[in-house]
Amino acid sequence: MTPLPDAPLPDDLATHFELVADIAPDRLAVTRGDESLTWGAFEDSAARLAGWLAGQGVGDGDRVAMMARNSPDYLVALFAIWKLRATMVNVNYRYRAEEAAYVLADANAKAVIADPDLLDVARAASAGTALVVRLGDGTDGPALPRTQREGDREWLLYTGGTTGNPKAVVGSHAERCRTAQSGTLRSLGLDRADGVDALRAALAVDPQGPDGIVWLPAPPLMHGTGLYSALGALAAGAPVALLPGRGTSGEDMAATIDRHGVTDLTIVGDAFALRLLDALDADAAAGRPPRIARLRRIRSIGAVWSPAVKRRLLTHADLALHDSIAASEGGLYAVSVVTRATPDDRLGGFELAPNARLLDGNGSDVVPGSGVVGLLAAPVVAGAGYAGDPEKTAGAFRDLDGVRLSIPGDMARLGADGRLELLGRGSSVINTGGEKVYADEVEIVLREHPAVRDVVVVGVPDPMYGSVVGAVVALEKGREATPDTLRDFVSARLASYKKPRRLLLAPEVERLASGKADLRWARDQLRS
Repeated sequence: MTPLPDAPLPDDLATHFELVADIAPDRLAVTRGDESLTWGAFEDSAARLAGWLAGQGVGDGDRVAMMARNSPDYLVALFAIWKLRATMVNVNYRYRAEEAAYVLADANAKAVIADPDLLDVARAASAGTALVVRLGDGTDGPALPRTQREGDREWLLYTGGTTGNPKAVVGSHAERCRTAQSGTLRSLGLDRADGVDALRAALAVDPQGPDGIVWLPAPPLMHGTGLYSALGALAAGAPVALLPGRGTSGEDMAATIDRHGVTDLTIVGDAFALRLLDALDADAAAGRPPRIARLRRIRSIGAVWSPAVKRRLLTHADLALHDSIAASEGGLYAVSVVTRATPDDRLGGFELAPNARLLDGNGSDVVPGSGVVGLLAAPVVAGAGYAGDPEKTAGAFRDLDGVRLSIPGDMARLGADGRLELLGRGSSVINTGGEKVYADEVEIVLREHPAVRDVVVVGVPDPMYGSVVGAVVALEKGREATPDTLRDFVSARLASYKKPRRLLLAPEVERLASGKADLRWARDQLRS
């Protein structure tokens, strides 16, 4: 039964999605290539999959792992899991059986839903302890009857990082639902506090109209950046467009933006932006019309998005480029929005996000202009932390002034004008001969060199200095630069001890599926 117009919005994603389907069953929900699902079909498929899973013994409180690439069926499966009041467990689809087995055992997964070509890995990883389901199956049986969902439940997001075993970040399903509802409604000029009235107003907006939103989350849905973008769009009834292939090529991004009239694109820093730029530059060189005519906003989370690359994107379209510093641990720490009207010297500027803080070593707010390096902190739900790991939880979460804060280790200085100078994670600090070098600071300078396409900076063990600055650099096609000229470029802008003592030119910088640099690969290259 559809709530009254002035009723509050649900704090449960499945209930909220059911509400959207009831109000606008014929509205487009998800599309990929020639595939498309209306909200009515989306809800029906999820209800049938939920019914089938319930018949296999999956239910309230169980944990269901997802080991699959982006597809409409992936989102159907998430919807079905939440209909059962179960918890989704994200598993990296690149994992081998041993790696996946760790996550499944750590989560005590009751079932695994996997892409057809990953079923053997899923079966080997589960070793008979979990039901293994082929993604796309189970949607032709009887639908699970709707149920009243009251009370909050857990939200899990496994974060792999670059070292050690993945960690399960524990959060609140209700908090994640409210965040998803608020963001896109706000983009439409609406307020979640207005409840069902706000949702009805959002659903009255034509996605292809001048104020409409069609959202393309380019990163994998198995990671927070892609997942939360998709959920934010769906929560306001904005159609989600997905890339047609298994990879994230610039050509696929441009073609998908063009085909589906995408207005909002989510990427992961330069890793994705450079691929899109390749396609846009090729279009411009060939005299083809731009394929991003409807694109209005690009949002990036999770990796460096350099001023040089932002500048190049703005030559192709008058866009709003939203750059956010966030983490799987929860919280939004710093934000930046630039357009063509932004002065050149402000392209790399960030400000603290609402309610975020920069804390010194004593837990006090850093004084603007003091030059003190602090840690970014943002409020999260009470009890947030890493599942079953109180030691790591104590290192990344803190209760201060009655508020639970996520402090994952991102460092920054706060200028007198309120602008942040981001310095990267504490784990990326390179201690060379007693001097501290922030890897992000060196990366940003290298990215400003006209011949540099991509770069990753890491510390490399050294018998004399303990560690030295190392960089793996990929050059723009047709451009030339030597390691010595690149070192000189850095030392002309930063203190000499910050220049890379080891610098390797490579055809490309290897990155993880998330778009983050593969730090292990980079260190191996520089040690060889």
